[in-house]
Amino acid sequence: MKFTYSTITRTLHVFGAKMDHIFHNVNASEVEHLIIDAKFKEATWRA
Repeated sequence: MKFTYSTITRTLHVFGAKMDHIFHNVNASEVEHLIIDAKFKEATWRA
């Protein structure tokens, strides 16, 4: 799982195997928590 974080737009984009997760207006201190949240969503996703 890869991610990019833009400090200018404060946008976090997490690239997962099943889906992409985009978070807007994110502080730098929140990045780690949101990546863990995205991993949990990937693990529990049913498709």
